[in-house]
Amino acid sequence: MDVVMGTNLQLLGLQAAPRLAEKFDVQLEDFIGFDDLYGAKPKQFMQAYKQCGRILGHLFKEFNISWWDVYLSSDIGMERMGLAQDMGLGKDDVVLDVGCGRGYFTFAAARCSRVVLGLDGMDGMRRQGWWRSFQESVFELKLGRKIQGIKSDARLIPLKERSVQKAVAVHCIRNLQDRRVIQYALQEMNRVVTSKGETIIVENIPIVKNKAQEAHLAMFKCKCENTTGEAFYYTEEELLTMLEEADLREASVETVDYNLSATPPIFYLDVSRLTIKRRQKVEPKYITALDKVKKHGETSTPAIIIRISKHQ
Repeated sequence: MDVVMGTNLQLLGLQAAPRLAEKFDVQLEDFIGFDDLYGAKPKQFMQAYKQCGRILGHLFKEFNISWWDVYLSSDIGMERMGLAQDMGLGKDDVVLDVGCGRGYFTFAAARCSRVVLGLDGMDGMRRQGWWRSFQESVFELKLGRKIQGIKSDARLIPLKERSVQKAVAVHCIRNLQDRRVIQYALQEMNRVVTSKGETIIVENIPIVKNKAQEAHLAMFKCKCENTTGEAFYYTEEELLTMLEEADLREASVETVDYNLSATPPIFYLDVSRLTIKRRQKVEPKYITALDKVKKHGETSTPAIIIRISKHQ
């Protein structure tokens, strides 16, 4: 029997289920995990998603696991927890999470701080129902008293000046519409932090340290070139230039490399919908990227944590 579950945390089960099964000595037959989904058609993805739900349902019933077990056993959850800890979020901090999306970092921040405000526009056709899914996850993780969602544009944050200790943006700044929008968002984040607070930006950068990261970069580049809603990684220099354009200087930079599949660029390229000319250009790159993932696996590239003290 399929278990009724919230979408966002069940997705993490695709990463977490093998670790949890090993922990409880449960045999997984023909399990389809994230690495198996590269190149898979949408129908195959849904089959894997439903299979994962049944496995999680068994683990919930037989071993009394919690959704926190799922979150903390996934690469995505482990990376977000690592970021929250490396940022130094304090137990008394009020944190603004700009571009919170599915809430994966929001949940990590909530474990390390007093209150988290998750802000996102959640607009566009592909994001219908995202707020509902976000709230489902908040309920499943029992974080209702620590997380509040705010639907708003990052260029006009509906908070008073100096109202949060940390304003953070994790894996999202690059996906704002353009550099002008990024500038406004950064200025707004600086506006709402306290006099001793910080604006913190986290972004992956386009450098690789192993074959799995090389596979990630090749696949992510294909995704950016053939889908909407994703922008390719900025370099450290480009990100610092954007801060200067927003009149935010004196930033400190720390590079972190968790070597986890924290931002998996899974997508399906339906070449049958492409023109012959486009297919000849795109398909070889896609096949090469798929081969790299199948051979080496996939882990996200290193990320940088940029801290900016309050600018008056």
